[in-house]
Amino acid sequence: MSASTPEPYIPDTGLTVVKKVAVPPGVPPVQLSLNESHVGASPRAVAAAKARADMLRRYPDPASTALREAIGRRFGLDPDHLVCGNGSEELLDVIGRAYARPGDEILFTEHGFIQFPIVAMRVGATPARAPERDRVADVDALLAHVTPRTRVVFLANPNNPTGTTLGVEALRHLRDRLPGHVVLVLDSAYAEYATQPDYTAGHELVAGADNVVVTRTFSKAYGLAALRVGWAHCPPSMARVLNRLRGIGNVNALAQEAALAALDEPGWVERVRDEVARMRDHLTREYRALGLEPLPSQTNFITVRFPAAAGRTAADAHVFLATRGVIVRRVDDHGLGDFLRVTIGSDEDNQRLLDGLRAFLDHAR
Repeated sequence: MSASTPEPYIPDTGLTVVKKVAVPPGVPPVQLSLNESHVGASPRAVAAAKARADMLRRYPDPASTALREAIGRRFGLDPDHLVCGNGSEELLDVIGRAYARPGDEILFTEHGFIQFPIVAMRVGATPARAPERDRVADVDALLAHVTPRTRVVFLANPNNPTGTTLGVEALRHLRDRLPGHVVLVLDSAYAEYATQPDYTAGHELVAGADNVVVTRTFSKAYGLAALRVGWAHCPPSMARVLNRLRGIGNVNALAQEAALAALDEPGWVERVRDEVARMRDHLTREYRALGLEPLPSQTNFITVRFPAAAGRTAADAHVFLATRGVIVRRVDDHGLGDFLRVTIGSDEDNQRLLDGLRAFLDHAR
């Protein structure tokens, strides 16, 4: 950079950069760090994307009209209250740009989704964190941290990276007590995986409010991570704002067609949910039997605590598993240095993980 070129301003998000560990050559990798669906996309979704690939010269519908109508039918929502995005992360970013300015605050929980502080920094707002209780969001703590400068409260439910949830009454308590100048965003990306009886994605909380947004995605249980399709449910006044700020043609044509077909595949998401729940219960028991501490999860991943003793730490396990081709996620950048976040994979993948953990713990004795 020449002396005449100004230094770029790159805001410090306070996030720790975690060094990646390479898998040795010749070792087939098992990817358990990205929370992808091990089941994948439904056959109809795959076929729809392939069919649309024959018409690549045609632009997508910039309003995602058919997709919004299909989502409306599936979830009993008014399509005019829906906004589609290039993944739900685009919509989180648009919400931040719409409602926060430099000097404002964006509030989230202590171990909330990593995108939340990034959104705040992008718009020049101050990221503010409220403490959790046993790594579960604490509604009263969130409310206590609201100030006159707070413009947005982001709450991932289920949360990434902890996998923990709040029930409907806690969410209603939060919504009803937030000041009217604060936008409440319920990021429900993992909603399809939740089996907790009092869980809700939060759509009923949008009704009768003018400051509540629920964001959802097709990247997780629907298995369309490569295509980046998300959507938001909000009051029509907010939908108009988000539509003005989102990208034009932000959801590509293949993504729209695949998502439409995915909604039309009977029982697919229910099958994925039930299979993940079975594996989640099994892995939780196995982790405990190994002397590890899994957090209660309502997602397709489990975040597991490792001992602090030298040679047995989460960082040590991360490296050891990589040498066996098993890639898991360190969560130091979420303030959880003693933990690893592990995606629930296929039965074969999960067995390789467990075999690797047993070998690691035996090696570390």
